[in-house]
Amino acid sequence: MNTADLLSSLQKSARSVPISDIMKARAFMVRSASSLPKKYREAYSTELFNYLYTIFTEISNSKQPEMNETIDAEEYDDLMKRLEQMGISEDKNQKYFNQLVNLTAPYLVFIVKKPIHPIGMVFPGGDQVLEKDGIYYCPVKDKQNNVECALCKFCICRDAEELIKGDKWKMEV
Repeated sequence: MNTADLLSSLQKSARSVPISDIMKARAFMVRSASSLPKKYREAYSTELFNYLYTIFTEISNSKQPEMNETIDAEEYDDLMKRLEQMGISEDKNQKYFNQLVNLTAPYLVFIVKKPIHPIGMVFPGGDQVLEKDGIYYCPVKDKQNNVECALCKFCICRDAEELIKGDKWKMEV
């Protein structure tokens, strides 16, 4: 598969998703974040949803990628298996959230090569996804490698520790 084929497939799927399904995905995100502290609740239920919705809209309206690249079949299959592992909770709206992520994650990973979480999204501890000199950094990138359903392995972000070490190195020189 290549990026043009993947985009075409994602577009076809995205264009068939009714807005009511998107609203149900949003409802799931709000409910699942309801027990989080306000700062993180808003990051998850609002910032992340807005990012995923923007990406979803971008998929629907995208033109073919400028560079048609071959997608590593093993990496693609691994991503799709991880997405399947998200499962379904007691909240019947999770399937709509999963549907949204199933569309946006492959697009972010293979086509536009952007972070899975929005730049500036705050994680517990106050750290956030950053961009510096065109490189993305995430505070949880390497901490999630052993989590079965985490998508961090596929995200373009580097671990934020690299940025910290790089800045220390620059200060010492």
